[in-house]
Amino acid sequence: MSLDVVLNFIIGLIFGGGVIFAISRAVQRMVLKEAKEEAADIVKEAQDQFQLEEDERNEVIQEIELTAWGKVEEAHLLMEGRCSDLEQQIADRKKTHEETDKGNRAGLFKLETELRDLSMRLTDQQKSFQVFVDKLNQLKQNYQTQLHNKTQLKETDVIRDITTQLITEANQDFENYINFAEEEHKEFGEAKAKRILGLCIDRFTKEMSTERNIASSYFPDERVRGLFCQNLKDNVAAVEEVTGCDIFIDEKPDPERMLNIQVIGYDPVRRELTRRLFEKMFKDIEKHNKPTTPEHIRKTGENLKNELLKQIKKDGDLQAKELGMQNVHPEVRQVMGSLRYRYSYTQNQYFHCAEVGWFASLLAAEIKADIKKSKRAGLLHDLGKALDHQFDGSHAVIGADFIEARGEDPEVVHAVRAHHYDVQPEADMDFLVIAADAISGGRPGARRSTMETYTQKVTGLQEISKRFQGVTDVFVLNGGRECRVLVNSRQVDDLGALQIAEKIAKTIEEEMQYPGQIKVVVVRETIASESRQGHGHQGGGNHGKHENHRERNR
Repeated sequence: MSLDVVLNFIIGLIFGGGVIFAISRAVQRMVLKEAKEEAADIVKEAQDQFQLEEDERNEVIQEIELTAWGKVEEAHLLMEGRCSDLEQQIADRKKTHEETDKGNRAGLFKLETELRDLSMRLTDQQKSFQVFVDKLNQLKQNYQTQLHNKTQLKETDVIRDITTQLITEANQDFENYINFAEEEHKEFGEAKAKRILGLCIDRFTKEMSTERNIASSYFPDERVRGLFCQNLKDNVAAVEEVTGCDIFIDEKPDPERMLNIQVIGYDPVRRELTRRLFEKMFKDIEKHNKPTTPEHIRKTGENLKNELLKQIKKDGDLQAKELGMQNVHPEVRQVMGSLRYRYSYTQNQYFHCAEVGWFASLLAAEIKADIKKSKRAGLLHDLGKALDHQFDGSHAVIGADFIEARGEDPEVVHAVRAHHYDVQPEADMDFLVIAADAISGGRPGARRSTMETYTQKVTGLQEISKRFQGVTDVFVLNGGRECRVLVNSRQVDDLGALQIAEKIAKTIEEEMQYPGQIKVVVVRETIASESRQGHGHQGGGNHGKHENHRERNR
C-alpha cells in the first residue's frame, strides 16, 4: 500500500472523528436544554402544589380556631366577669382596710399619749418611793443606833446569836422528829412488815413444796452388774469420756454396797447426764440380756446429751415465760434451765428462783417499788449456783458478773450481787430480793440437811462452843437449831455467861454456813445441898439455875 493512500486514510479518520465529536456535543446540548426545561416545569408544578396545600392548611387552622373559640368563648366571658368581680372586691377590701388602718392609727396615737402620761406618773411615783426609802433607811439607821446605844451590841453579834438560836431550835426539832420516827417504827414497823409478809405468802398460789430429786446411780440387780462389769475398765472409761464425771465401781465390793456406783463431779448437769446414761444402759442390758460395749455407751451418751441440752433450754424458756420475763439473753436462759439439777440443802434451785421472783414482785407491789425489775432480780439471784464450779467467788458475785456481761440492767445486777451482802444493799429492790430469798428458803419444809451435812453442823457447833474458857459440855438440840452450852458456875458469873453466849453466836455466824436460825443457850447452874440427921426430921437444901440466850439468824 502506498504512502498517499495511508495518509488519505488517516486524514479521513481524523475528519470523521471530528464530525462525530461535533454531532455528539450538539446532541448533549440539546438533551441538557430539554432536561432543564423539564426540571423547571417540575419545580413550578411543585410550587403550585405547595401553595395550594398551604392555602388549605390555613383554611383548616382558621376553622379550628373558630371552633375552639366558640367552645371557650362562654367560659372566657365568665372568667372576665369573675375577674371584674374580684377586682371590685379587692377595691372594696382595700378601702375597708384603709379606713380600719386610719382608725388604728388614731387609737395608737391615743395609746401613746396615755403611755406618756403613765410614764410621767410612774416617774413621779418612783421619786416619791425613793424619798420614802430614804426616810425608811434613815429611820432604820436611827433605830439601829438607838438599839446599839441601849444594848451595846453590834449588828453582826445579834445576827450571829439569832442564827445560832435558829440552828439550835432546828436541830432540836429534827432530833425530836427522828426520835418520834424511830419510836413509831419500833412500835408499828415490825407489825406492818409481818402483815405485808403474811399477805404476800397468802397471795402466793403455787405449790410451796418444791421437788426433791437427788437420786443416786446404782445397779438394779447383781445380774446387770455382772454383765456390765465383764468389760468394766473400758465401759467406765467410755462413761467418763462422755459425761466428764469420775466413776468408781469396785470390782470386789462389800456385799452390802455391791449395787452402789460412785459418781464424782462438781457439775450437776454432768451428774444428771451420768445418771440418765446408767439408767439407759441398764435398761438395754436387761432388755437384750447381754453386756454393753464402749461404742454403744458413747453413742447412747451423745444422744442423751442432746436430749438433756434440749430439755435444759426448754426449762429455761418455760421459766422466763412463766414469770413474764422479756429480752432475756439465750445464755442466761440456758443456765437458768440447768438449775433444774442444782440443789441447796435438798431444795431445788430451779423452783427456788421462781419462788423468789414471785415473792419479790408481790413485796414490790405492796411497797410501791418496781415490780418487773424486782421479779427479774429475784428470778436471777441464784443463777451463779449453776456456774460456781467453773469460777472463783461466791455464787452471788459469779451470777451478777455473768448477767452483767450479757446486758442485764445495772439495778438488777446490783440486787443479785447484794443478796448475800457481798456488796452493801442500797435500793429497795436489794432488800426485797433478800427478804424473798429468806421466805423461800426459810419456810418450813423447804430445806433439810443430809446426814453428812447434819453431822458436820453438829461437830462445828460443838467445836466452836468448846473453845471458850469455862465451858464444860455442849448439847446440840432440835435438829441443829439449838446449841445448849453448860458452863462452870465457879469460873463464869452471870455477866460472863452473857458474854460467852454472844461470842459463841458471833463466831457461829462468821465461820459456819447454815440455813435458818440457831439459838445459843448458855446454862450456868449452881446446886447447893445440905442434909442433917435430927429429931425425926430431915433438912433439904436448894439449888439455882440461870440461862442466858443469844440468837443468830441467817
